[in-house]
Amino acid sequence: MKYFIGILLLMGFVSCSNDDDDHQAVANDVSINGIWKPFKYEFRGKNIVLNDCEDKGVIMINADFSGAYDRYESGVSGNCNLSDSFVGKWAFDSLYNTLTITYNDAGVTKTMKKQVQSYSDTELRINDNSKNLDNTPGNDEAVLVFGKE
Repeated sequence: MKYFIGILLLMGFVSCSNDDDDHQAVANDVSINGIWKPFKYEFRGKNIVLNDCEDKGVIMINADFSGAYDRYESGVSGNCNLSDSFVGKWAFDSLYNTLTITYNDAGVTKTMKKQVQSYSDTELRINDNSKNLDNTPGNDEAVLVFGKE
């Protein structure tokens, strides 16, 4: 009986360590590195071109996964306002298709996650519901499409 319990414990230990190694491998997908600039929304089968302010946004992922996220919106007077800006460490989890940046805000560690629909060498597609695209609040599940520079 002791021999049987020992085998079970050993198998449990080996399987747990293998899971951790596999997760680490998918978390650092090098092909997602680069500078990504948004260029359109896809919403209900239509392409919606970004305005001049939204075009200024960027997702930057360096080779060491440091980087930044900047998002701009049009202000009331027509000028461009930086609505989100984070500098930190990126992680990509291809198992859950999430792109996460961990950053420091006034001494507090925070994270921002983006759901990735797909990506290739030239295009990054992120689910986005931050913009009212049809003048009806709350139903704007769109895809924000980025091109790699």
